[in-house]
Amino acid sequence: MEAGWYRHRYGSSTGNNLGTIACAKSFTNTNRFTALHPSLREEIIIRGWIYRLRELARTTFIIVRDCSGEVQCVADSALVRAVSLKLDEPVEIKGKVKPDTRAKAGFEVEIIKISVLNRVTQLLPFNSCLDIAEIGIDTILNYRPLSLRNESIGDIFKIQAAIAHYFRSFLRERHFTEIITSKIVSSGTEGGTNLFEIKYFECCAYLAQSPQFYKEYGVAGLERVFETAHVYRAEPHASSRHLTEYYSLDLEIGFIESPEE
Repeated sequence: MEAGWYRHRYGSSTGNNLGTIACAKSFTNTNRFTALHPSLREEIIIRGWIYRLRELARTTFIIVRDCSGEVQCVADSALVRAVSLKLDEPVEIKGKVKPDTRAKAGFEVEIIKISVLNRVTQLLPFNSCLDIAEIGIDTILNYRPLSLRNESIGDIFKIQAAIAHYFRSFLRERHFTEIITSKIVSSGTEGGTNLFEIKYFECCAYLAQSPQFYKEYGVAGLERVFETAHVYRAEPHASSRHLTEYYSLDLEIGFIESPEE
């Protein structure tokens, strides 16, 4: 059951559970499209956004996407017309997996029932399946949830997440401890220049330039430490590539024997 504050602010079923797969017998809502396979015989329920829609006279093909990928669904066109689907609407589909070598995944989902979880009530400025290069940056940012469904935009965040994940994994395997340090500090860590000054109640404070001091203390007690976090530098810049705010991957190691370490 949805919390009242969530329903009041975001409406009912706006996508918090989109992309989950459930099966009355064996699946839980933690399964995704990757759990589907041609030999599956049970009825399934999938949830996701309509990425592509191709309606023919008797048959309609629907590409549905969630966080794990996409799957091709097929339905009688009369059934689809009755629901009146639009691109980028979140849907819930009850159906059966049907082997089909023509489909990208080697199977498709034959739709028994389809429901729209949240209607698109106004004309969208673009659809997630379009070439994002044709869309202006202001529109992309103003409609960020929609642009994130686009592969070109979504992959940027997935690559960032993968880099941070493997950075953490690599260091943890080598006995590094991840530390979490304050980003509001009383003084600079790299001199008194290039600091963002902020009001901290009745005192003056700054946004952290670097976790260097914390790492040095960490090394003295834990030997190997690292942090992945934002750092801030008040450095003038004349391009979109600058150090004003960036995500830093920092590490510190003790008992060093050579520069190669």
